Amino acid sequence: MKRRSPPAWDKGPGGVWDLWTLSPGLWHNRPMNIANRFVSVAALLVLSLASSAQAAPHGILWARGKGPANPKASGNLLYYGGPVISKARVTAVFWGPSVPSETQEKIGPFFSNILDSAYMDWLSEYDTNGTAVDGRAGTHQHIGRGSYAGSATIAPNNASTDLMDADVQAELESQIAAGKLPPSDDNTLYMVYFPAGINITIEGQRSCSAFCAYHEGFKTKSGKSIFYGIMPVCGGFGCGFGGAFDNMSIVSSHEAIEAITDPFPTPGDKPAYPQAWNTSDGQEIADLCQSVSGTVTGHGLTSKVSGEWDNASGSCLTGPWSQSARSAARPSARFKPVWRESWAAPSPRSW
Repeated sequence: MKRRSPPAWDKGPGGVWDLWTLSPGLWHNRPMNIANRFVSVAALLVLSLASSAQAAPHGILWARGKGPANPKASGNLLYYGGPVISKARVTAVFWGPSVPSETQEKIGPFFSNILDSAYMDWLSEYDTNGTAVDGRAGTHQHIGRGSYAGSATIAPNNASTDLMDADVQAELESQIAAGKLPPSDDNTLYMVYFPAGINITIEGQRSCSAFCAYHEGFKTKSGKSIFYGIMPVCGGFGCGFGGAFDNMSIVSSHEAIEAITDPFPTPGDKPAYPQAWNTSDGQEIADLCQSVSGTVTGHGLTSKVSGEWDNASGSCLTGPWSQSARSAARPSARFKPVWRESWAAPSPRSW
């Protein structure tokens, strides 16, 4: 199926997924039946995926026995000339009052911890002072520490339990205009958490049957950027949410860091402006490290986070990171990506 013609990035939902499944003690590298037009997967923890999964583009998690025997990492991240998020200011958006209480309670302290830590410091290697692969000048941005802006529980104008990505975009714009969410700018990232039973579809792909999370970005008619992450609860599908907050935190960090380094994600497997940091086939910083996770300690807690790709060492960083170690932002724990079937606080303020 063919994707809509450019300039889809101005308003269009170019889906970026990361599917993970959690099986006790094992990470499984297995794909979903995702159309070939989608590329950059966002991390997800899975129990099991349908055995009928078909071939999919690079960057997804392959189903058992369906992918290449020894798929290779596609190389370091390249800069395609687009913007990054310099000082991420995250707002947790709860889609109504029925978002799981554990998420509502813990997501604020989690973001306060990771955004103000060495987990962010080393990302300066993805500053945009250089020249893009097509020769255009970079945006001259520095990626530094961010902050948690608080939470907002919205009363959605759209009460449907079956939403399109365009519905989410329209809702975000409406809630911002009504003053229910903080204004958008080039540093604001809305991480949207849903209650169980809400389904989101993007370009024909449905949450909890094709994907478990994604992040996106679009421009409003007035030229404002809106960056957001979609975090549904998939329950029995096995997306690893349940009551295990570590699973949600790993997925949330995966999506947030990818949004920071590539806020307008690749709509296919051929990244180009306005994409920022991607491999040549459209994978993002956490896609290359789907098999590993790490920890961030600070603000009175230790948080589980996604591993992230380090161009400097050509490997995945997994920490441990701390709050104060700015001078030692790049920890010693590094892993080459492993592609095989399995391998072994301050309270948030409300907006």
